[in-house]
Amino acid sequence: MFYKYQENTGRYVKVVPSNIIALLTPVALAYLIMGDGNYDSLRNRVRIYTNSFTKADVERLAEAINQNFGIYAGVMLDRKDQYIITIGANELEKLRSLVLPHMIPSMMYRVGVTT
Repeated sequence: MFYKYQENTGRYVKVVPSNIIALLTPVALAYLIMGDGNYDSLRNRVRIYTNSFTKADVERLAEAINQNFGIYAGVMLDRKDQYIITIGANELEKLRSLVLPHMIPSMMYRVGVTT
């Protein structure tokens, strides 16, 4: 479901499924952040490094975060043709209350919480 076969290359590429809204739960978001998240203390925001996905996939995932949890997630160009999701300071408390119950303590720093 998260990999699509490309006939022209003979390889599978990572994709965000078209039904991500139905799949994205607080647990799934917590795992995504534990795996690919980063807390930017200078700007007081969380970044999710989705660089390997297309811009359309990243936008679909950001929209699912917004729709499912009421958390605004922006899409930002990180480098050439690579996009990340950012969740700003105004949304952090909402994000933390949603994902912290599902995160292992050693990974809570990824949302700016130290144990």
